Amino acid sequence: MNFLSSQFLLFLPVALLLWYATRGREELRILLMIAASLVFYADHYWWFAPIILAYCLVDWAVGIALQAKPRRAVLAAGIAFNLGVLCLWKYTPLVVATLTELAGFPPRAVARSLAADWILPLGVSFYSFSGIAYMVDVYRGQAKAERSLARYTLFTVFFPHLVAGPILRASEFLAHLAPGRLPMRSAHVLEGAALIARGSFRKAVLGDGIAVAIDPYFANAGDPTTAGVWALPYLYLYALQIYFDFAGYTDIARGLGLWFGFRWPENFDRPYLARSIQEFWRRWHMTLSRFLRDYLYIPLGGSRHGPTRQVLALMLTMTLGGLWHGASWSFMLWGALHGLYLVVHLGWSRSTPARWLAVHGGLAWRIAAIAITFHAVCLAWAFFRISDFSAALACVRAIFVFDPALVLVGGSADPSVWLLVAAYGAAALLLRHGFMISSPEKVAAFAPAIGFRSGLLWGGSLGLGLLAWLLAPSGDVPPFIYFQF
Repeated sequence: MNFLSSQFLLFLPVALLLWYATRGREELRILLMIAASLVFYADHYWWFAPIILAYCLVDWAVGIALQAKPRRAVLAAGIAFNLGVLCLWKYTPLVVATLTELAGFPPRAVARSLAADWILPLGVSFYSFSGIAYMVDVYRGQAKAERSLARYTLFTVFFPHLVAGPILRASEFLAHLAPGRLPMRSAHVLEGAALIARGSFRKAVLGDGIAVAIDPYFANAGDPTTAGVWALPYLYLYALQIYFDFAGYTDIARGLGLWFGFRWPENFDRPYLARSIQEFWRRWHMTLSRFLRDYLYIPLGGSRHGPTRQVLALMLTMTLGGLWHGASWSFMLWGALHGLYLVVHLGWSRSTPARWLAVHGGLAWRIAAIAITFHAVCLAWAFFRISDFSAALACVRAIFVFDPALVLVGGSADPSVWLLVAAYGAAALLLRHGFMISSPEKVAAFAPAIGFRSGLLWGGSLGLGLLAWLLAPSGDVPPFIYFQF
């Protein structure tokens, strides 16, 4: 079910009603929210529900066993289950296609049919990682095992964060489901409304509006129809599209969480203003970044065993992080590119010119660093957006070799797209620097709970939501980009 679909507009009031009607009856509330979340998750494919319930049962049982006696073999079995099922569902088409290319078996027709008919359970990557983080935290003694299967199941399946995160740890959500700690009401309704309105506008107007302009180019990248077209404006727009789409989803998810009484961590912090790739990953998909750091990079040695080990840890972490995003070798290359970027940054940051520029470079160097980082990210986005490797390479070549007469053609020449993005950027700057409001959290703090300003901000949130509905491209609402992961 899509947050912006007509079905969800009917589903959400019922879920909220069930939540608030069961105050003081925790067990009933938890069971009803599990049922509602499973309805949300299995809206189109009922067989998604047994898959996620199997994850819940196994991860809960492993957590109980680890609490009793933290053995590595038990942890390894739990992680193996999560990764094994994930790989089965996510990478079978890729393995079959690769074997077909290398050995000719199975036949190409079988491989194409499998790829066309294969359906990936929504959010399987996200709840696999949440389960792994939970088990590792219990093993390390950083979290207590949840004794109630129902409460652990709600931690995994709760619909606001289920499909595309944020990737939550036990301390951020499961701990708040404990007896006596379950929120009775939301204390942040206005903040949640502001987040939901901003997320809806980002997704439906900005993200989907950009998609209409650029999808034809990427669908034909490498074809004669796009020969000579300058690729860089399209990569700029795609960078903005995926940001608005995914950040919009996170806004809505966090806003819904607040309406149910839960505060979850941010996932984005103006990532395209980062002055290095390292800083970019501290600002982009932050809950995934910390997962990769804490559960892969650091266990691989991190920076504790010298520069060679650190380089290997960085490359392996980012390459596997790229492959996590999808069943395509181009995703692996995207991750490896970011690993290479981080290695280059590691060497550069320790050099004398870097230290001098950090002290004496001033505003000019900060702007240059942002521009260099942004263009490196955009180049890598070509392999993320285009799954066909040869087409992605053609897109990268078209950044540097193009027909001067085709610099801005097609969707990249649509002034309405650029004006929309510019207007949003100007409004964001005005709010941040003119009114010192940088986030819906500060919007909520800016106004008292009652009074004129509260009404003004409620009106602004409702108005932004209405704009999202009026300005969204016509037709069915496209799924969020990260639903495929």
